[in-house]
Amino acid sequence: MGSYEKKHIDTSAATDYAPNSAELKTNGTHAATAVKGDQTNGRIPEHEQKRWIWFITGPTACGKTTIAKALAAKLSFTFVEGDDYHPKANVEKMSRGEPLTDSDRAGWLEALRDHETAIPPEGESPHLVMTCSALKRHYRDVLREGAKNAGNLRIRLVFLDAPEEVLVQRAGLRQGHFAKANLVDSQFEALERPDGEKDVSVVRVDGRSIEDTERDVEKHVREVTMCDDGSYLRVL
Repeated sequence: MGSYEKKHIDTSAATDYAPNSAELKTNGTHAATAVKGDQTNGRIPEHEQKRWIWFITGPTACGKTTIAKALAAKLSFTFVEGDDYHPKANVEKMSRGEPLTDSDRAGWLEALRDHETAIPPEGESPHLVMTCSALKRHYRDVLREGAKNAGNLRIRLVFLDAPEEVLVQRAGLRQGHFAKANLVDSQFEALERPDGEKDVSVVRVDGRSIEDTERDVEKHVREVTMCDDGSYLRVL
C-alpha cells in the first residue's frame, strides 16, 4: 500500500477491472466479529485492519457531497470529496460544459482507488465516505479493484437516484460549482444504472427533504456496517 495523502492525482490509464464484490448480509449468515483493538495501544495493526469505504454515487446535482458529509459526521468517518481528485484539465473541460470521456476519467478513478487503499495517519478514522459519480459499471469496478487488491477493505456504494429533469433544475440553482446544468444530460447518456449490483444500494432523493434522505442513508449504512453495540463488523 502507498502512503496516505489527502490528495493525489494520477493521470495514467485505468487498469483491468475487478469483478463485482459479494453482498454483505447482516442477518447472521456471514462470518463476522466486532473490530477490537490490540492489547498494547488499542489500535489494530495496519495489516489486520478491516476498513469500510462507502462511496456516495450518482449524477451531478444528486446531492452526493451533502449526503456524504452528513454521513461522515454522524459515523465519525473521514470524508473525501472525489471532485478534488480531478486533474485540472478535467475541471476546465467540465467548466466549459464539455462531458468527460472514459479516457478523461481513467486517471481520476485510479486516484480515488489509490486513496482508498492508502493507510490513514494515526488519529484519523480508517473508515471513509467518498463521493464519486461512478456513472458506469466499469467505473465502479475500478473502485472495487482497490478492495480486491488490498484485502482489508470492504467497499459499498449508495446510488442517489433522481429523474434527469430534477437534477437539471438543481444544477441550475447551484452557485460556484464547475459542473453546470448542461452536463446533466450527458451524464444521463453515459449512466449505467447499478441494477443487479449487490453491493450498491439505491436511494431515491427526489420529492423528499435532504434531511429525510440523510436519515435513510445513515440508517442503511449503520445496518450494514455496525454491530448492535456500535462497533464495526469485521468481515472474515
